[in-house]
Amino acid sequence: SPTTTTTQPPTSSQNQICATAVWNQTSTVVAGITSSAGTTTTLLNNPSDIDFDAYGNMYVADRANHRIQLFRSGQTTGTTVAGTSGSAGSTYSQLNNPYGISVTPNETMFIMDTTNYRVLRWQLGDPIGYIIAGGNGNGGAFTQIGISYCFFVDDQYNVYVSENSNHRVTVWSIHNRTAGTLVAGGNGQGNANEKLNSPWGVNVDSNQRVYVVDSGNHRVQRWDAGSSTGVTVAGSTSNAGSWSYQLSSPTAVVLDPYGYLYVLDYGNSRVQKWFPGDSYGRTVISATMSNPYGMKIDLFANLVIADTSYHRILSFGLLCPGTTTTTSLPPTVTTIPLCSTATWNSTSTLAAGSTNTIGSTATLLNYPYDI
Repeated sequence: SPTTTTTQPPTSSQNQICATAVWNQTSTVVAGITSSAGTTTTLLNNPSDIDFDAYGNMYVADRANHRIQLFRSGQTTGTTVAGTSGSAGSTYSQLNNPYGISVTPNETMFIMDTTNYRVLRWQLGDPIGYIIAGGNGNGGAFTQIGISYCFFVDDQYNVYVSENSNHRVTVWSIHNRTAGTLVAGGNGQGNANEKLNSPWGVNVDSNQRVYVVDSGNHRVQRWDAGSSTGVTVAGSTSNAGSWSYQLSSPTAVVLDPYGYLYVLDYGNSRVQKWFPGDSYGRTVISATMSNPYGMKIDLFANLVIADTSYHRILSFGLLCPGTTTTTSLPPTVTTIPLCSTATWNSTSTLAAGSTNTIGSTATLLNYPYDI
């Protein structure tokens, strides 16, 4: 009798980000060819999102080709696993501008089929998908979803849809696929704490706190479970810019085990790392990109970005600086107490930087804010 062998996924934990993580600023093109759009197996056309299964295989939402492409780990040639290459449609075997992709460990795909106003569940190897959210046209009823670019699937397979045109986020429970439930926004377009403005990315943590990339307000909002208002955890409300406390039309957010947020800052072509509650973000990636939309962390904790208008997928490798533990006595420091009649010398001494000189070398600074 034939012998069936089941291949198990790797035993290493996913997303092993170290506490001191930094990323290589030189990217690797892992799919597509820079500035070359096309329908062949090595080309992409405005890819907008990516995700990974438990084997490290990459799935790409190849938006303008109306298909999902599977790239086996280490391969740059893709295979169409959902949709019909170059042909938009609304049947269960077709896609129309798929913007988002999420993949479970057992290779089940969830697809944001944007121009069909629906989310499909599609098992790898099947010829068709099944509607699990929307599918009733563009609208604001809770049986419908509006124009939507991003979504999130939690461990229970509940689907959180970021409805860009409805300025809200709805969750479609695994127990009720006929209508969504409001979890963020839904009070019209605006910048008040109970409102959203053209939301894009969405992520949910283990405490069911919903993180919404409130793109039109240039911020990330956290909505606690059951709350009717959000709290700004990254960016400055309605204040786009490139300073470290600002964002410019962000599009995606991912979380790490330490509570940090990684925000794809679309308008600034960078990724900002924020700890909730901090007033400023730190740039972990700054690169030449054109309209980057989607971002995920792969099994090896590399940051992977859909560089949409350059028709490629970029991977930025994780670097975990080694730490050396040295035991030594603390230095002897004479502490000068602050007296009640204290005054200070009005003539300063330059301790760091160079007057009126901006730069990135070891001796220069660029608009320092704090010490």
